[in-house]
Amino acid sequence: MAEDSDQEKTEEPTERRLQQALEDGQVLTSKELILGVVMLMGALQFMVGGRYYFGEISGGFRMGLDFGEILARDVPLTTILGERLTPALIVIFVFSIPLIFAIIGAQTVFGGFHFIVKNLSFKGSRISPVAGLGRMFGMNAIKELGKSILKVALVGAVGVYFLVDKLPAILGLAELPMERALDNVGELAVLTFVVLVGGAAVVAAVDVFLQWKRHTDQLRMSKQDMKDEHKQSEGSPEVKQKIRRMQREASERGSVANVSDAQVVITNPSHFAIALRYDFKDGSAPTIVAKGTEKVAQQIREKASEAGLPVLSYPLLARALYYTSEIGQEIHTELYRAVATVLGFVLQSGAEGDPPEIEVPSELRFDANGRRETDKNA
Repeated sequence: MAEDSDQEKTEEPTERRLQQALEDGQVLTSKELILGVVMLMGALQFMVGGRYYFGEISGGFRMGLDFGEILARDVPLTTILGERLTPALIVIFVFSIPLIFAIIGAQTVFGGFHFIVKNLSFKGSRISPVAGLGRMFGMNAIKELGKSILKVALVGAVGVYFLVDKLPAILGLAELPMERALDNVGELAVLTFVVLVGGAAVVAAVDVFLQWKRHTDQLRMSKQDMKDEHKQSEGSPEVKQKIRRMQREASERGSVANVSDAQVVITNPSHFAIALRYDFKDGSAPTIVAKGTEKVAQQIREKASEAGLPVLSYPLLARALYYTSEIGQEIHTELYRAVATVLGFVLQSGAEGDPPEIEVPSELRFDANGRRETDKNA
């Protein structure tokens, strides 16, 4: 039972799962919503600028039927076609711009506007006859067919009901003057289109809910999926290394505030800096109160200078301390003698005069990258 519960997709998708879905081209969208928005925007344009569109199209149609002018002018056919088609193309362009913005806006609000490069790549399954037949006669195709039939039936029923209600007005058009009849036809066409838009809006609302539910269910994760994703991300050596590096850098930056508790700072002289403290009452081994490289090392040196602490340059010892001990820990036992010599010099002479020579064990000698010199010579 516990195994079954782990496999049930009951968990909300993680950010990584959502990003992976986008990369795979799995975007929340609704064709019915897009169609409904296009119809609504088209109806609004007809209501606001219907006379302009009708006038331009009918004027272009009349010009196209005027063959007398074409025969009277000695100009190429392409020029004539350009003159006839340009007004219609302008009307189509003006009409299309709001539709494009409406489509982009609807998709952005509903599922976000994403440009998926992967969807442009070639897929053999798209031209495979077997895969095509599977899409045509599969369960998903049957569902889409059923939805299309219901959509057409609903929108068609709304349209027929409206036209039946307006049937007396339609029959009365024959008794009206031509101009008045054309105006009434235009108004009736726009109203019919608005009614159809209303039916399409109902279909779009239902489809939006179904697509959202389907998309959400597809992205849901089981508890086992969550565990696997966590293991994959946290178990990656690169991720672990990055986390450790960030933690170490944060610890080193925070340790700068403890420099004033030290008695001496050992440097590389510029790339490494280690602040040491020895508690005479406790009598234990010296501890590292602060350490760092590059910018942190510079901050440690500046803090030591402000506190009046001695800063001594011992490159081998600085690197050995940095790579063998952490902040708050005692120094490596093999470095006791070298550190004791430095601390004795600081306490006895106040770091005045020439610093004493020290010996760092060969197995604790590191280069700037933390590699042991013994390993390089091997």
